[in-house]
Amino acid sequence: MLSRLLGFEETGPVRYFEWYLQNPWPAFILLALVVAAAGLVVFLYRQERGLPRGRRILLGVCRFVLYAVILLLLFEPILALEMTVRLRRNFLVLLDVSQSMAIQDPRNSRESLADAAMCLGEVEFGAEVPMVSEEQKRRLQAVSRLELAKGLLRRRQANLFRELAEQHRVRYFCFGERLEPTSGEGEVEEGSLARAAAEAKATQLGTALEEAVARYSGQPIAGIILLTDGASNEGLEPTEAARRLGERRIPLFPIGLGLPDPPDIAVRDVVVPETVFCRDSVSTRVQLRSAGYKGRSVDVVARLGEQEVARERVVLAGKTQYVEFSFTPEVAADEVALEVAVTPVEGETSRDNNRVRKSLRVVDEKIKVIYVEGKPRWEYRYLRAVLLRDHRLDVKFVMTQGDRDLPRASAQYLSQFPERAEQAFDFDLIILGDVPASVFAPRQLARMEQLVRERGGSLLMLAGHRHAPVSYLGTPIAAALPVRLLPDQAAPVDDLVHPLVAEAGGENAVMSLAPDPERNQELWALVRPLYRLPRLDGAKPGATVLAELSESTRGERYPLVAWQRYGTGKTLFVGTDQLWRLRFKRGDTHHARFWRRTVQFLALSRLLGENKRVHLATDRREYRTGQRIQIYANVLNESFEPVDAPAYSIHVAETAGGRTARPVRLKPVPGSPGLYEGFSTVTEAGRYRITPPALDEKLANAPEFTVKEGALEQVEPAMQEETLREMAELSGGRFFPVRELPTLPRSVGGTEQTTVIRRNKELWDLPVVFLLLLGCAGTEWYFRRKHNLV
Repeated sequence: MLSRLLGFEETGPVRYFEWYLQNPWPAFILLALVVAAAGLVVFLYRQERGLPRGRRILLGVCRFVLYAVILLLLFEPILALEMTVRLRRNFLVLLDVSQSMAIQDPRNSRESLADAAMCLGEVEFGAEVPMVSEEQKRRLQAVSRLELAKGLLRRRQANLFRELAEQHRVRYFCFGERLEPTSGEGEVEEGSLARAAAEAKATQLGTALEEAVARYSGQPIAGIILLTDGASNEGLEPTEAARRLGERRIPLFPIGLGLPDPPDIAVRDVVVPETVFCRDSVSTRVQLRSAGYKGRSVDVVARLGEQEVARERVVLAGKTQYVEFSFTPEVAADEVALEVAVTPVEGETSRDNNRVRKSLRVVDEKIKVIYVEGKPRWEYRYLRAVLLRDHRLDVKFVMTQGDRDLPRASAQYLSQFPERAEQAFDFDLIILGDVPASVFAPRQLARMEQLVRERGGSLLMLAGHRHAPVSYLGTPIAAALPVRLLPDQAAPVDDLVHPLVAEAGGENAVMSLAPDPERNQELWALVRPLYRLPRLDGAKPGATVLAELSESTRGERYPLVAWQRYGTGKTLFVGTDQLWRLRFKRGDTHHARFWRRTVQFLALSRLLGENKRVHLATDRREYRTGQRIQIYANVLNESFEPVDAPAYSIHVAETAGGRTARPVRLKPVPGSPGLYEGFSTVTEAGRYRITPPALDEKLANAPEFTVKEGALEQVEPAMQEETLREMAELSGGRFFPVRELPTLPRSVGGTEQTTVIRRNKELWDLPVVFLLLLGCAGTEWYFRRKHNLV
């Protein structure tokens, strides 16, 4: 009671109190002033003869109290209290307002219809699932996920959020592309809730969680409730955000809205090279995902420009499956659209995800390759056949051992690596087999390195047991390779050791032998025994490891297949000559696929004129509006050495020149000298070009990309229950289906926390003091007026 009279917001049992003066004077002076005030009152009222004695005493007391209080206030009295109070922690409620929340799920089961009715307050939680009429079914099927969330927030009889507000400071937010508060403390404002619309073109679920917690940095947060379907397509990975919440002991309580497996057919991805060759068979892999249509047959149709190039009849598996086909482009083109679509089926949740478009470039030139080999080992024999069958290649061979008359018998063979610089620089790719460095003159080795560093060529070393790479230690070739060499000879490895696809390899088409990652790794496991491998001191900083060994050597991961940018070109190291084992009982398919993709990966950029001192690139060539664009720049100086600068600035502009170029500041990538990375977002559809600073225009390429209006939020219409459950588990919270919501307040209550606080209150501005002064003065005025003494 005392703490409330003093105007404190946080109240509790008073443990101790005291009062003191802010400006204390000596006690005898204060006592003298009080005695003087009492004497003055006695003197004044002894002179009043018109009042009865009892009234004079009453009015004298009032006058004395008035003087005493005024005197006391002049010394600024302060009352200090110590109280035990309960801490009211913040509780955050985040409402998803992305476009996927506008989906009207095709609810057909009694359970899903009952869940919708519970959200809207038409059915009590925990009640038996009622029979639903056709009219009710149509009405409930027309309700969006966002309307269900709003129904939960409005539903007062459930007391879900009101009970939370009694124990916590509840804060409400909306999120999609950004996080926005919708109210202050307590209940969400009806106006804000009514205005909330599922219009955000992207969902940054993980980023929204991070930002919401950051707004209350330093304040205790009891937990976070998420009203969402769990779809997230931009920003921080949701599970990573949940893990960070778990480290801070902030539990997450997702409420899943939507159906986990709505009837739908989606083209999830199309894997096809961005640049293909004219009159070359192009292998294409399509990832389909279906639910609710198992056993149904549909057509998968591919169109290149306006022409249909492939059609496959597919029986849906009711889960993720892959479709593979090939097509042959007949005409060269700088850009042509490949569209892969699946025929729509009645009752699909979304038809916006039934097609995917990719931009391709069709070229009509040949890659010039020179392959220098020593003894004709098994890998050489099979690789030679692959290279000769590939009509995209113009291949020359140099054999340092074997038949010396081959160059005279066949135009495919040269007697040595070209001596003249113009002839050496004419090749796009050099393949070095198990040949000693002493075979080459120093100027030949220097020209190989110069071809890569300055001319944008590529170098591939296919290691062996005797000469490569150990004999190249101390040569320009060693400087170009993506691995660090040791002077030791090749060492034996266990017969069970095999290649293991590294994380970066799983994202690179070079290492992809099969669409399924598990099947892909099974194929690579066939490459054994490896017998002997070169001694290496790991990969160089900035190199990308595509394959390792299934068992580490000397406690470190062995870079079996690795590549890096070197100057304006690329170098790749393959540490074994046993890849021909991919053919064992399976024919040439997988072995040829690896080598064809490797050659294209290394040499295609030079063929397209993209290897310059400043190489600009994006992670993709096609984006949807609002999607994040990742931009890279590999920057070299006049000596073709990596530039060491704190940043590198580029511009993103429409090719048509309709909008002002947008500057983007790229930051250095740690561990990769000369490599810079940054991000941009484009909200308008169109064709865009990335350009370097004016001083580098002649030294850099200018890559282009396309931004299209797209329903990014419609790509995945299912409620991501598995993801939401994982997020809840990582944070120490719990996932809630709609029907389990009555238990939510008990789950999020937590342990009550208390603390002892000290509050100081200046008494001069207390209402009770003002009332006391007013009462004393008013009482005296009333009686003096009554007795005509005023």
